[in-house]
Amino acid sequence: MFGTVARMRAKPGMESKLEELSRQFESRHVDGWLSTTIYRAKENPNEFWLSVVFRDEASYTKNAGDPVQDRWFREMMQMLESEPEWHDGDVVHAAHTH
Repeated sequence: MFGTVARMRAKPGMESKLEELSRQFESRHVDGWLSTTIYRAKENPNEFWLSVVFRDEASYTKNAGDPVQDRWFREMMQMLESEPEWHDGDVVHAAHTH
């Protein structure tokens, strides 16, 4: 598995729109996408941490180069104070309960 973790700061009042945009991504059924988790910082309600996991690096890279993803990202950028801080890498451990 491969993915990214991003630190983002939403513009004031954009928090719910950011959540809605995330649901739009999930409804696209992107090939290789496995999960998205978004955290809101307790100390700063405008700060979010995003974790996205794909089946493999090739799926992640294919999505990153997709023009539909680029439009989605540009829409997200309108809701953020600045470019997210990205950290890409291999997922070395994941545990979930169902």
